[in-house]
Amino acid sequence: MNRFGINIWNWVPVFTDEHLNLIDRAAAIGFGAVEIGMNQVDFDYDAVRERIAANNLELTLCAAMTKGRDISNFDTEVRKQTKKYLSACLRAAEGTGARLLVGPLYAGGGKAHYLSADDRKREWELAVSGLREIAAIAGDCGVVLGIEPINRYRTSVVNTVEQALRLVADIDQPNVKILFDTYQANIEEADLGIALERVLKAGQLVHFHACENHRGAPGMGHIPWQQLVPLLKKYNYDGHVTIEAFVEGALDAGWYDFGYTRDEMAAIGLRNLRKMFG
Repeated sequence: MNRFGINIWNWVPVFTDEHLNLIDRAAAIGFGAVEIGMNQVDFDYDAVRERIAANNLELTLCAAMTKGRDISNFDTEVRKQTKKYLSACLRAAEGTGARLLVGPLYAGGGKAHYLSADDRKREWELAVSGLREIAAIAGDCGVVLGIEPINRYRTSVVNTVEQALRLVADIDQPNVKILFDTYQANIEEADLGIALERVLKAGQLVHFHACENHRGAPGMGHIPWQQLVPLLKKYNYDGHVTIEAFVEGALDAGWYDFGYTRDEMAAIGLRNLRKMFG
């Protein structure tokens, strides 16, 4: 049975020890899982683990691959620092009890450019070899990686499910799979249902971000949930269904107010997901 989750980015741009109460708040609203965005890696892992257990929740970590965090960069020092960051995320996962680190781990935001065919091949090979290294560390930590295709305005490396499936195949490690994000897919895929089913048929879906086209609560926009939810059920997807909405100042926040508090947005999204999944 799916657990409905929410990313802490719904309330704060950067999670710190001051925000442990948000784990309790998510549980009080009714969520069964939370996700922490890893803008920074230094927080009290034991305290997070205790809050998660006390609230009978499950935890996922989401890498914040902002500009400069790029494992496929041609600069050796940039790749080194990115591997250091991702390794720290994995130590955080091990310390908090999270079993999943997701996001655009190959390069992420802040990197969208045209390359020659040779340079594009080189960039791809660096992503593959770099993530193979990270997958080995993740395996030691008992963590699965979820590769997320993201939109053209944030990266030019992996935008579509087809590219993500190829990357996972090239990395060829059992603990590297795919995160499907409906917001991102809404921009890049010709048909969300066909794209999602490709991942499901391949047995590669490890995490699902239930996001609206405008980053509001699920059910407030035009994402075709009536097409997607039956597919998740058909293929017996039993992972988290996580809302990724953003407070003002957070990663993908919009420039206008939806007219609800952050708690109300979370509650509306959860209520709609429960209806969708029956």
